[in-house]
Amino acid sequence: MIGWELPPFNSGGLGVACFYLAKELNKKIDLTFTLPIKLPIKETPFKVLFAENIYEKLEGYFSRYYPISDETLNLIFTYAERIIKNYKERPEIIHGHDWFSAPAVYFLQKFYKVNGFLHVHSTEVERTSNNPHPIIYQIEKEYFQKINYLLPVSDLTKEVLIKAYNINEDKIFVVPNGFEWSKNNFKIVDYLQNLKKNGFQIILFVGRLTLQKGPDYLIRAIPLVKSKLPKTKFVFVGAGDMFPQLVSLAYQLKVSEDVIFTSFLREENLFGVYRSCDLLVVPSVADPFGLVPLEGLNNDLPIIISKTTGVGYYLNHILKFDFWDIKEMANKIISILKYERMKKTYLLNSQKEAREKFCWSKTADQLISIYKKCLQ
Repeated sequence: MIGWELPPFNSGGLGVACFYLAKELNKKIDLTFTLPIKLPIKETPFKVLFAENIYEKLEGYFSRYYPISDETLNLIFTYAERIIKNYKERPEIIHGHDWFSAPAVYFLQKFYKVNGFLHVHSTEVERTSNNPHPIIYQIEKEYFQKINYLLPVSDLTKEVLIKAYNINEDKIFVVPNGFEWSKNNFKIVDYLQNLKKNGFQIILFVGRLTLQKGPDYLIRAIPLVKSKLPKTKFVFVGAGDMFPQLVSLAYQLKVSEDVIFTSFLREENLFGVYRSCDLLVVPSVADPFGLVPLEGLNNDLPIIISKTTGVGYYLNHILKFDFWDIKEMANKIISILKYERMKKTYLLNSQKEAREKFCWSKTADQLISIYKKCLQ
């Protein structure tokens, strides 16, 4: 399994999904997970192979997408050769994740003469709202065509692969993410708790501050929400290139005092924010799957999501809105926060459905069935 990041050295949901998928698959098959450079990762429930055994600090490595430096491209296009130097076995299957791994998957499927699979967690078309970086888009388009099979995480991404990348439907298998349902350790956020003691309700956004995630639409909805619920605050957890624009937008709309930006948070700090809020809003413009809504439910937080958030394709007990419809978004926020009894029932029904549908063990079983089918 060819990856690019694992917790705690991850910049978002990709590393988390890779970790739990590899963990579950390793219970059923012999799996080795590769990383392009050596990182001080502690024990993992599966074997980890570093394609480069020397610790390196690569500028831009954890930004995942930008900038696309020559150093990053060199790392991507030499990945397969360095795996071969350090991996002494012959694999039966090559399984990579996203465009960083795509050239290596293709090279190794040819070198070992085995089937190659590429897990498509998101495409550049989705990440940039159909304004792709030309280098990334070209890499994706070329290697999506060359790799034997593609595994998008939702039907939403499958349609993008067919329409925007001209991929034959016969080589596509949709494999939704699972989720690790457990009670997390969390740190109480005193400032947010004090706000709640003073009668404020807190609305949360978690994700990269980029066009893809739609944080600007939530900020535009704030004046509408506050016209009905004056004692509300809005917390934005994440970092990204839209941060200056979002600060400016909040100022223009005269809601700066109602918005809190925390930058990127991990583990206990992130879970503490979840636990301190009243509602999670996911206004993604195009999110192939989206683990954040499930994180919210796992931390007992009710959620509403855009219709273009992939996880919503599988959930019927979730309120959804068009990402651009700030009036509808505001109406749904107000409805949930205004009626406490409905809020509790809504959360319980959402959690029940999500727990039944998303499990990493089921995802691993589905993958193994696909492997067997393609090996015949």
